[in-house]
Amino acid sequence: MILQALHAYYHLLLEQDGGDMPKEGYSAADVSFEIHVDTEGRIVDVVPYTNEKGKLVRRTYNVPEQEKRTVKITPYFLCDKAEYFFGKALGMRPACREAMQELWRKVLAQADSREQSPELMALTAFVEMEPEPLADQLERLLSEEMKASLTTGGLCVLKYAPTGRFLHDNRLLQAAWEKYLVSGQGDVASNDATQICLISGEAVPVSEIARLHPNIKNVIGAQSSGAAIVSFNKDSFVSFGREQSFNAPTSKKAADAYGYVLNKLLADPKHRVRMNDTTVVFWAESSVDHEQQFLASLMQEDRSEETDEEGPPDPESVRERVKSAVYRVRNGQEFRDTFTDLNPETTFYVLGLSPNAARLSIRFFYKGTLGEIGDRVWQHYKDLSLKGLDRTPTVRQLLKELAVGHDWSNIPPNMEGQMLRSILQGLPYSKAIFAQLINRIRADSDDPRKGLYKIGSIRAAMLKAYLLRASRSGKNGVKEGELSVAENKESTNVAYNLGRLFACLEKAQKDALGAGINATIRDRFWGAASASPASVFPRLLHLAQHHVSKDDKWGGYNNDLIGKVMVALPERLPRRLTLEEQGMFAIGYYHKREGFYTSSAKEAGEAGAAAEAVDEPQS
Repeated sequence: MILQALHAYYHLLLEQDGGDMPKEGYSAADVSFEIHVDTEGRIVDVVPYTNEKGKLVRRTYNVPEQEKRTVKITPYFLCDKAEYFFGKALGMRPACREAMQELWRKVLAQADSREQSPELMALTAFVEMEPEPLADQLERLLSEEMKASLTTGGLCVLKYAPTGRFLHDNRLLQAAWEKYLVSGQGDVASNDATQICLISGEAVPVSEIARLHPNIKNVIGAQSSGAAIVSFNKDSFVSFGREQSFNAPTSKKAADAYGYVLNKLLADPKHRVRMNDTTVVFWAESSVDHEQQFLASLMQEDRSEETDEEGPPDPESVRERVKSAVYRVRNGQEFRDTFTDLNPETTFYVLGLSPNAARLSIRFFYKGTLGEIGDRVWQHYKDLSLKGLDRTPTVRQLLKELAVGHDWSNIPPNMEGQMLRSILQGLPYSKAIFAQLINRIRADSDDPRKGLYKIGSIRAAMLKAYLLRASRSGKNGVKEGELSVAENKESTNVAYNLGRLFACLEKAQKDALGAGINATIRDRFWGAASASPASVFPRLLHLAQHHVSKDDKWGGYNNDLIGKVMVALPERLPRRLTLEEQGMFAIGYYHKREGFYTSSAKEAGEAGAAAEAVDEPQS
């Protein structure tokens, strides 16, 4: 299904932008060097492709087809490594240039003898040039640094210096290459043996079955030269005498098509994102650009600095609408209200790839309509919606909350796939994610300079979302109505109210002792209070009375806050709280603390003013 979807997308791209797509018999190649030749086939210049920092970069050209290389010497036509272009002249293997000469002579023999162009004559002269004059030309042109760059790899293409045209764009040479390909298939024409291509479903000659599948590049952690998504290399994989990829017959044409598309998607930041050790690639069967952007906005960090747009962002762009999703959710908007310009019937695909030696592993694959994905993503935003969370967190931002020090490299393995699968399939979040989040809350401390908090808005939102989704599936005893966007003062949930009480006790301590406390009760007692409240809260309540009695300004107000929450608690506090109850404790704490800075702060100010008026001495 995966390869068939990529193959179908290839044909969609072919209809939309056929001019940039390689034709049959051609491949898209990443090129690093231009070799300029004159009318006599002599090298007059070698031009590396570099960026503003002087580092080698690659440009993609459609060149004569390049089959996957193994350890054997395999030359390509008109686009190859310096070892094949120059061989002994550059101090490299002579056999490579000899193999190149043999192939190129066969192709040039197919050229129409009635049309001898200067480019064709120059190329013939380059092919027949002896190593000594070739070495002399390179010695005059190349510095030692350039020689080192050429010998370390990177593909080269030939350019005819008098006109500045690439030889692989010459129509006579293209016709010769196409005739050469057809002539190589002549022996097979009379052979009736065929196999069914598993991608296209077509019957193709056995000679047209791909022995090796194309390499896939730009997967994080995989080999820079690419890794195979389909590969057979052991005797144990042989079935009915069929070796290598003949075990899974795929035509060369179909294999080249899916390989081209997957490499094109992986090279485009708009279609792929890294999630720990997984590279996620996504695409839609659509020609509308903003439909392609929707899922990218869900997963990626803000990349506005990488765009070429000037001025303020467009609030109606897909990215900005995704960023404001939690705000729109609180105002009652649904996915289809917010994205009226997206076609809900568009088919969408999401593929997760991870490196596995010289191969790629499929972490997950999801297919659905844009409407299905959108509704599930919107439900994810609804579940996250929380007072104090004003911008929609991406999946990457959510996962960083699970990492030690918020370091992306410390995210536990497999959690990115678990999170994404839960969102796209509308499933409860993994309990492993919830347990890791509780552990991080227990272990971390506030670091305001870095904007990191023990229990900030994103962590509280993740706890709420986990408990909501688990509640709908009947996996915990929390009722959905007990999890609100803002503080629920009418809640009867004991763990939630214990969290609210803990926030009140912390406030009483801070008001009495000031903001410069070395360690608050949260720093010292959070873990014990959230796990075994019966053994900790009596001590904390006793300590709070001491704080209240010392605070002439806010003591009475804080004592009232503590009393109002205590009314909702049973006389005997629970000895232990489950993991889910610890989550409710954290949400209650966050809700109450957040309330101190909004409406409750206003109430506190009014109460404080009234207290000061009462305490004023009578004149």
